[in-house]
Amino acid sequence: MKILNFDDADFLTEIPDASSLLNLEFLSFERCKNLTTIHESVGLLEKLKVLSAQGCRKLRRFPPVKLISLEELNLSFCTNLESFPEILGTMKNMKNLVLEETSLKELPTSFQNLTHVETLQLRCCGVFKLPSCILKMPKLVEIIGWVSEGWQFPKSDEAEDKVSSMVSSNVESLRLAFCNLSDEFVPITLTWFVNVKELYLAHNNFTILPECIKDCHLLRELCVDECHYLQEVRGIAPNLKILYARGCKSWTSTEMFMNQVF
Repeated sequence: MKILNFDDADFLTEIPDASSLLNLEFLSFERCKNLTTIHESVGLLEKLKVLSAQGCRKLRRFPPVKLISLEELNLSFCTNLESFPEILGTMKNMKNLVLEETSLKELPTSFQNLTHVETLQLRCCGVFKLPSCILKMPKLVEIIGWVSEGWQFPKSDEAEDKVSSMVSSNVESLRLAFCNLSDEFVPITLTWFVNVKELYLAHNNFTILPECIKDCHLLRELCVDECHYLQEVRGIAPNLKILYARGCKSWTSTEMFMNQVF
């Protein structure tokens, strides 16, 4: 058997032992509103390419995974899912990961075992802690976040400080609109993602765009539209080509900014 589809099965409360399904490539149980349990064997199916649990709103836990062939994992709209599954080994085939409207608050360190993920989308989450392990993911070039209650960084400790001071992410496009970003968050973001080329910070709450943005030498396009509390821009990226700053009601004087431009 290569395909197994349980979508919209209201009677389904658990996914049983699947260890005998050695050739399974497609497994979907979307919108199974009473599903609460997934057997550990589901995370070990070596030929599985697509795994979707979208809309399983009672699911709180997903088993650890070592799915070496997996190309697509869909956990969106699992509104009670509290933790991302542990990644037990290197998984090279997944390129894109969309996590929309879950209760996830962070990603495990093992997330970096998704070595070829290029795009990470986090939408309609609450508070989310951005892990330093993403700095070690060489293929990750785009992050799209819509985290309504705000982003957090890991608590400062020696290991985290060492990583963040020595490594910068390869992310080229960072889109963090509607993320309730604070003045504390912005300079750390610019340090972690110093190689960014496109930076979208629209609809956020920070008041200052810090001087350290000058270190973003590759930055070409910056958007701070509708940042209603933005009062001051202390620096400008040296190779910036496009700036969007519509609706910045508190930014009343641009004289210093224009002097830097010219």
